[in-house]
Amino acid sequence: MRRLTVTLLLIVVLAVMATGIHSTCAYAQLTWQGSFAGDYRLYLQNEQEFSHAAHRLTLLPEARLGAAKFTGEFWLNLQGRPAVDDPSGLSAYGSIFPWNLEVREAYVELYDFPLDRMDLRAGRQLIPWGTGDLVSPTDNINPLDLADFKDFGRRLGSEALQLNWYPGPVTVTAVYVPVFTPARLPAGWMNLFLPPEMAGMLAGVDEGKFIVNLPAASLRESAFGLKLAGRIGGYDLSLSYLDGRYDLPEAKEVRGAITEIANPLNPMEHMVLKEVSLFFPRRRVVGLDFAGELGSAGIWAEAAVFFPEKVTRATRIDLPDPYPDYTGETVVLEQAYTKYLVGADYTFPGGTYLNLQFLHGFPHERGAGELEDYLIFALEKTVLNGRVKITPLAGLLAVQDFSDIRNNYALVLAPEVSWYPVDGAEIALGVNWLQCVGDSLFSRFQDDDEVYLKFKYSF
Repeated sequence: MRRLTVTLLLIVVLAVMATGIHSTCAYAQLTWQGSFAGDYRLYLQNEQEFSHAAHRLTLLPEARLGAAKFTGEFWLNLQGRPAVDDPSGLSAYGSIFPWNLEVREAYVELYDFPLDRMDLRAGRQLIPWGTGDLVSPTDNINPLDLADFKDFGRRLGSEALQLNWYPGPVTVTAVYVPVFTPARLPAGWMNLFLPPEMAGMLAGVDEGKFIVNLPAASLRESAFGLKLAGRIGGYDLSLSYLDGRYDLPEAKEVRGAITEIANPLNPMEHMVLKEVSLFFPRRRVVGLDFAGELGSAGIWAEAAVFFPEKVTRATRIDLPDPYPDYTGETVVLEQAYTKYLVGADYTFPGGTYLNLQFLHGFPHERGAGELEDYLIFALEKTVLNGRVKITPLAGLLAVQDFSDIRNNYALVLAPEVSWYPVDGAEIALGVNWLQCVGDSLFSRFQDDDEVYLKFKYSF
């Protein structure tokens, strides 16, 4: 209850300050924007249960005084389903109305500091690199935010220092991230991101058997990035370098036990998982991207070469007598690999908009042999003087093996109709539909087709 009171007081203070009350010491007026949104999703299968029902209040405060500015983004998430697990929950407001406050961004920017033509930004911030739409192989500073996997493209802010220098036609950006932040993963993430060979051992496994080893909060474990950006021949280009760690974990050691071998042809049948040790490998990334126009079409492309540290997974399995215990090592990551994206968009006469992107390597994939190919697409048409937007075709096609596409693909479709009844308001009705054959990330959502209704009011 105390947490709720503090949060509500914070919102009230922000609102009051935004009406024109000034700080007595700095005289900087706080202005803000924001939105209130609702998101309801209903499974088309599974007895038509609601898969998601929530609201979000977003506040975007900004305060500027002279050559300095504060910027923030705060989310107040209101979950639509009670989280009552025991009788005591019936008397707890936080259980009946679950909620949480997220500080997405909060940073201060100093202009012409420490020298002329230099801007310094310090605090929690989003630092998007690359030119892709929703996906960018060169965008690797901020960790992924996969808490809501179907709200694709989200990232967490990083506690960082960013220095931009404008010496001339080239912009130099340096980024320093003192402490590592891992990706935020969805419920059931163990089945999504751990090695496929472990899938059969995860059913009913206690999460306490997974040990997560975060990098130390030390100078040695900090991340550093550098980017050079400019414009040549009408195209925006940039070259980037990043030295940091993967934000998704990798299994470094797996321990298990087999109590009996009833079937010699399948000795792993009675395998029991005892412990999995996870860590976050280090990698260096060199990136190149460009964006511009070709005739009436917008075009963009980017490529990122990953140089990972060598990762060896140790497997230790206790076997029943008279068999000796098994110990083995497998190199799961060592060689450099490249992810790339090519995209274009075009608005046809009459207002129909088409966006196409070809992606080699999804954000969670690593290692040359694990990269899949994706065609991401969207077709939109606005009618009724901009009051209605129809998206009959949107989604992606993933292909694991072009030599056998029929048995190795995933198709995701998300048609949608949006209505803008008044300025600032949007109501959207759509469907998330999946068809998967083979073993890919999207096959985990094979039975999660859903219809959704969303609304948003921006102010």
